[in-house]
Amino acid sequence: MSKNMPVVLTIGGHDPSGGAGITSDVNTIYSLKCHPLSLISCITNQNTKEYKSLKTVDPIFFAEQADSVLSDVNIDAVKIGVLGDLKIVEETRKILDKLQSTKIVIDPVLKASSGGILSSKEVMEAIKTLIFPKAYLATPNFDEVKELSGENELSNQLNEIFSFTSKYLLIKDIGKSKNNITNKLFLNKQLMRTWSNPRIEGYFHGTGCYLASSIACFLARNKNMELAIDLALKETNNAIKGSFVLGKGQKILRKL
Repeated sequence: MSKNMPVVLTIGGHDPSGGAGITSDVNTIYSLKCHPLSLISCITNQNTKEYKSLKTVDPIFFAEQADSVLSDVNIDAVKIGVLGDLKIVEETRKILDKLQSTKIVIDPVLKASSGGILSSKEVMEAIKTLIFPKAYLATPNFDEVKELSGENELSNQLNEIFSFTSKYLLIKDIGKSKNNITNKLFLNKQLMRTWSNPRIEGYFHGTGCYLASSIACFLARNKNMELAIDLALKETNNAIKGSFVLGKGQKILRKL
């Protein structure tokens, strides 16, 4: 931890609407009294209504940026979002190999909340092989768990996912109930805790980014896993309640 405040590195894509991705992460990290470092993996063409396309950054320059940051600053936690392509996944693994004692939170975003594929099958498999084994916590939603595991039954999903990660798994919105959002935390296939809150009506941009970044911040502040998630869920729920209409599509989260 730095002398003044915890430092959180976020690695992910740029969303020009500001509602998700790196911009959302930086805002969230600042709001929770941590200092954000950022590495942009890709740039996207999207707005609050729809996702259109993605273009990855130059992997050599990405690696050079990472070397500059890591050689200068001590990092307390890492949050990983969209990576874009295979080369960026490989470079991200090199970054994580240099951060052996740092807590890594991965939000394996496979699709944009406004629609559109963010990770190809090839990239998804690379993330499973190279990134998940380094994660302290993974935060897939219910649909992403199905994609990552290739299974429909929870027990089979857990068996598959814990074959390539051995730490914590938070499955978001499990069951996709109409009235409630239920999140379940697992460790080594064992259920550790369940959170359930009433579903807030509406469509929101960047909730997964907000939650994962918040958890990373609380881990950077030395909270244990369950408390970090508990605090992060409260922050995210409040930001959803404070959301506002920016464009013609999903609402943008705002901290109350």
